[in-house]
Amino acid sequence: MTHPSSFTLPEDRKEAQKIFQSLSPQQQLEYVLHRRGKERVQMIFLSDHPEFLVQSLPEQEVFLTVKEVGEKDCLELIALTTPEQFQYLLDLEFWKRDQIDPEKVLHWIEILLESGEKKVVQFIRSTDPEFIALLLKKFLRVTTMDGELIEMVDRLPLFTLDQFYFIEFKGVRTRDVFEPFLRAFYRIDHEGYLRLMDALICELESELEETGYRLRNGRLHDYGFPDFEEALEIYQFVRPEVLLREVSTPKSKLAEPLNKASSFFYLAFQEEGPFFSKVLSQIDAPDEIDRLKQEVTSLCNKAIIAEAIDLSNLSGMERAVKKAYHYLNLGLQYLSHDEEARAIEIMRSLPIQKIFQCGVSLTLLLRKRAEAILTGPWFGGGRENLVLLDPPHIEIMDGVLRKRPTFYRNGTHDDFKDLLDLRAMDAFLELMESVLSFFEKTLQVTLRSIKEMDWSDGYPERWQEITFSTILLTALANKILKERFTFEPIEKSRLKDLLSYLFERETEGKRPIKTEVRNELRQYLQSIEADSERQKHLIDFLNFCLNLFEDEFGKIPAEEEINPRFVKGLLIRC
Repeated sequence: MTHPSSFTLPEDRKEAQKIFQSLSPQQQLEYVLHRRGKERVQMIFLSDHPEFLVQSLPEQEVFLTVKEVGEKDCLELIALTTPEQFQYLLDLEFWKRDQIDPEKVLHWIEILLESGEKKVVQFIRSTDPEFIALLLKKFLRVTTMDGELIEMVDRLPLFTLDQFYFIEFKGVRTRDVFEPFLRAFYRIDHEGYLRLMDALICELESELEETGYRLRNGRLHDYGFPDFEEALEIYQFVRPEVLLREVSTPKSKLAEPLNKASSFFYLAFQEEGPFFSKVLSQIDAPDEIDRLKQEVTSLCNKAIIAEAIDLSNLSGMERAVKKAYHYLNLGLQYLSHDEEARAIEIMRSLPIQKIFQCGVSLTLLLRKRAEAILTGPWFGGGRENLVLLDPPHIEIMDGVLRKRPTFYRNGTHDDFKDLLDLRAMDAFLELMESVLSFFEKTLQVTLRSIKEMDWSDGYPERWQEITFSTILLTALANKILKERFTFEPIEKSRLKDLLSYLFERETEGKRPIKTEVRNELRQYLQSIEADSERQKHLIDFLNFCLNLFEDEFGKIPAEEEINPRFVKGLLIRC
């Protein structure tokens, strides 16, 4: 049997139908589960058993298929859903936090009616009367009339099916949607219709909504969607070294198994965690595979709730699922030291959630280091003082200081995805610590001394306009011009001498910094910093600063007069 992921059908529909129908219903289901969106829908309706295929899909897979393809293009599929599958659709679609969304209700009642008489009958006979009353309460006002009041009906825009209960629709579209629904309800379940009318008269909308929300959350809990407080536990800090001690007794089953099937949608994002995915693919025991799939589903559900994502927001759900895999990948790499055999042992011994928490906790430890830098003597705890950092250092620092730290990558804040990201951030924080120590101890420059400087006769004109690169480059310029390594303004009249010393002759419209000058400056910093690790970070920072300087000044022709107002990188006195 061809693996579902590699199974392809011919483009000709008749040929595709012939091949697909030659498979057993169970084989067809396997192939359908490994497809997404329109391809899944097309495959379902190649079968002689479309109802079996639809009703065998996990509820969440039905929801995701409908969202990917669109409700109007999924009417045939929706018509075949079980009451539980359809209720799941409505539970995810109808609510904005703890309140019913009227526009969504109107939309889905339209979809219900367009799905055919059989689906309407199923909905009316299988759905809790209280849920239907909640949906109608926002759109209908029901009254009873007797005696002389009935004579007033002709003068009022009321609707009635039995001359006893009279209905006022709140809006033109409301009547277009709910009148055919009420007619169907009256025809299908007359006694139920009468009870519904009584409920719409007697029940308070707020009480119906509160009860409906509680019941909805109970139903979703069966699918692994916890309440918000429970979901937040995935972001609780755990000590990675403590988790390593827990890798001892293999687990045979999930402590609290889900009542529903795991989602193929969640499992489709495994490429977001390549190391995790590779290790997962090497586990072949059916009971272990089932446990891991269920735990991944539970984790993804918690991530969606913890991120406060609207459950009808497909793109938001995808982001949360990708984040789950990113931190599973990071946590497993760290715990296993990037060794696959060790990782398999960990997957068999630790709950998936703890591996995720390890990944998250590693970033929280980085944030703790960044906070120590921020609250240290240089920045004094003032986030506004981070303006002294050069781009992209300021963006990197901003990301790691967030409540849920992010990694600044390619101009955007992203998740930490693997050990390379973790090591890159660790190296950045070490660089910051080394630079700040060097400024304070060797250059004797602090935030306080910068703020107390006279900024009236040069450029930049305010302390907030300089950056760390300006501090180091200015001190090195003074070393070159005055044999004095200090952070103080250089004279504008000495700029050309400085640039002449630093730059090669112009080639192709730019001037590079001389290789021998780079080497001289590197050797000088190494001579005044004894610690080898700090030396390394200082040299990295020096190269960063020189590259900025080259980009800023290397494009200016040697004969051109430099206006300090329009260049960055040096503190210049006019």
